[in-house]
Amino acid sequence: MNTIQSLNLPLTYFLWHYSLAWEDLFRLYRNFSWFLWNFFSIRLLLETLIAPWHRRKEHPDKDTAGILGSFILNSILRLVGFAIRFIAILSGLAALAFFSLLFAVFVVLWPFLPIIAAGCLVSGVVWLLAL
Repeated sequence: MNTIQSLNLPLTYFLWHYSLAWEDLFRLYRNFSWFLWNFFSIRLLLETLIAPWHRRKEHPDKDTAGILGSFILNSILRLVGFAIRFIAILSGLAALAFFSLLFAVFVVLWPFLPIIAAGCLVSGVVWLLAL
């Protein structure tokens, strides 16, 4: 790398950091949010919220006890399916909310990161020289 390129590097970095990087940050946020939404299958779980667990279904016999027993068993399977899907949906939404909160903090800190990095570098050099 020649001297002119070396001098141009900090300027190029600052131009990228305060202009193009914002678009990249929001694209990353959109991609990670899409990943979390699909990883937890939130839409699919909402669509099948009251379906029986593992699509199991008891078919009633011809007598009254069989009909009542299958109704109770099918109701229990739907409740179990609802509970597990609801917990999975809440977990996914909590992960999305936590990620959004972290992203908001990161966006607030982003303009100050070069200053923070320079400050850490200077304090590290001062600490090393003090030894």
